[in-house]
Amino acid sequence: MNPQGYETLPGTDEVYRDRSLGLVVFGVIEILIGAFCALLVPLALLAWWVSGGDANGSATLRSTLAVVVIYLVMAALFVWLGVGSIRARRWACDVMLAISRIWLMTGVCTLLLSWFVLPGLLRGVGAAEGLPSEILLVAVGVTLAIVSLIYVLLPGAFVLFYRSPDVMATCRARDPRSQFTDECPPRVLTLAVLWGMAAISVVAMPAYDWAFPFFGRLLLGAAGAVPWIAVFVVCAALAWGSCRRRPWAWWGAVAATAAAAATTVVTSIRISPEAMVRALPIADDQMQILASISWPGVWAISLVWITVWASMLIYLFTMRSFFRPHPPLVND
Repeated sequence: MNPQGYETLPGTDEVYRDRSLGLVVFGVIEILIGAFCALLVPLALLAWWVSGGDANGSATLRSTLAVVVIYLVMAALFVWLGVGSIRARRWACDVMLAISRIWLMTGVCTLLLSWFVLPGLLRGVGAAEGLPSEILLVAVGVTLAIVSLIYVLLPGAFVLFYRSPDVMATCRARDPRSQFTDECPPRVLTLAVLWGMAAISVVAMPAYDWAFPFFGRLLLGAAGAVPWIAVFVVCAALAWGSCRRRPWAWWGAVAATAAAAATTVVTSIRISPEAMVRALPIADDQMQILASISWPGVWAISLVWITVWASMLIYLFTMRSFFRPHPPLVND
């Protein structure tokens, strides 16, 4: 006799707490996130039209279209995962856990960066609009609270829930069929999702005139579009190969990370943040705000990039065994 609220996994002696209700609750939250992203699409188009439409140039249109595409992708993804969670599909839980881990990791970095950049950014806005310092202080606090909620607390809750053994057992009990994620350990699936997200992010590059950092130069227009398209192809291939744990995918990931590290670090040393901002197709009012920010020095930015890419390389080397022939399946 199992304790109240506990079930026995069919065909085994494993006892688990049924998390079907939690799967529904988190699935509904994901669907609501997707619906919110879908709602932002007409709002983005409306904002572009109200601001003058084509009167502001093609750069504004490119930026709006890039945002619209990203919102549509996010809406479809979260609705798809939310429905899968409600139906207790293991693939939905696995993919959502991978996304949430990346979301949480980038969210923590975004929060830390906001502590340094946001005060200067809002001071620039305040100087341009003549706002008192008290309002700016409140704006900083509210913004940091929103960033903490969206980028740290929300993905943290997803990670804590979907990594639970009870959630996995509930999904196995309700959906015992084989899934496409069964042969992909969680850490490897996270890597595959990371490459997939990197490929999708290329969609936003036309908004910035395809600006591509290339070993101390900033390629723009058609010159920048070619390497960005190559980045899209490489990242998509690495996502596919990582999901299937192909050895070439690991070697390709190391090579791509090393190349990205070299070009971003060299570019950050040779081009200051102010010069890089001036080279981008940004509206004049936004340019004035960005110009008022006290940016870190080139060596500080370079150190950040070195830390980011070194962490990625270390992460890759810790997963080398998963990409060898018949690697062991280890869940973390």
